[in-house]
Amino acid sequence: MDTSGVEEPVRDVVVGVDGSEGGYHAMAWAAGEAARLSARLVVVHAYARPVGVGSVTAEPGGPDRRAEAEALLERSRSRFERAARARTLAGVPHAVEFTAVRGDACAVLVHHARRGAVVVVGRRGVGTFDRVAMGSISSTVAALAPGTVVVVPRAARALEPRRVVVAVDPRDASDRVLEAGFDEADRAGVPLTAAHSAEDGLFAGATDGDLAWLERLRAEARADLEARVARWGEKYPAVGWTVATCGSAARGALLSALRSDDLVVTGGSEASLQVGRVRGGADRIVRHAPCAVSVVHE
Repeated sequence: MDTSGVEEPVRDVVVGVDGSEGGYHAMAWAAGEAARLSARLVVVHAYARPVGVGSVTAEPGGPDRRAEAEALLERSRSRFERAARARTLAGVPHAVEFTAVRGDACAVLVHHARRGAVVVVGRRGVGTFDRVAMGSISSTVAALAPGTVVVVPRAARALEPRRVVVAVDPRDASDRVLEAGFDEADRAGVPLTAAHSAEDGLFAGATDGDLAWLERLRAEARADLEARVARWGEKYPAVGWTVATCGSAARGALLSALRSDDLVVTGGSEASLQVGRVRGGADRIVRHAPCAVSVVHE
């Protein structure tokens, strides 16, 4: 196909598929994001030789799963083409590539993120041990990959979001998350809510004077956030915005206010290499939000 007259995409949107319905759903969401970014969509399936029970490394002469991986990609291609014909995608990218890569899924996706791609992963339900000790593939990629990683649960709406919610960490003085949120809202043509927390769990049993001081602190934090959001609102005049303040159990309050057709933008920092999870409240949002969550790293 002659692409001489086609403008080069801004960057790739890479989505990992594994043959599960969750992976196909993430692929549908990623297609809309690639269309909004005028980017190429790259659908990746990572595979590796099986490791036997009790073995440390794969057997050198073990079967290669390349043919199986390519068959899975063909099924993914068919699903994508059917969705495009049925117009159930938020947008169809001008370029789509399907590729099988031999290697660990997390390592492959992190590698793409290091090359500047937006990485999209599906989110499955996980067991207690996985949540506490190991972390899922989606949480691990969100924690370790640089740039932007979007985690898409099965419940998330694959079409355009109704609203972008920016989870602002009061300890983060940079505006990278607000900028990313306004950019998403502007491209999707939807309003933005900047949500921040004023934790009060440490003030149980405090005096009236302490509580009055806490209220002043909350008011100052809200005023500061409103000023920051207003500056970005001037740069994105088409985006309507509001500010929401959460009190105690802030992340839980935010989660309860989310719907499947929202898009949350949050910051990622100080990844834990041992556990593979985004530290702080962002990990809870990544694991439990009913909607897509975009984790923006520095």
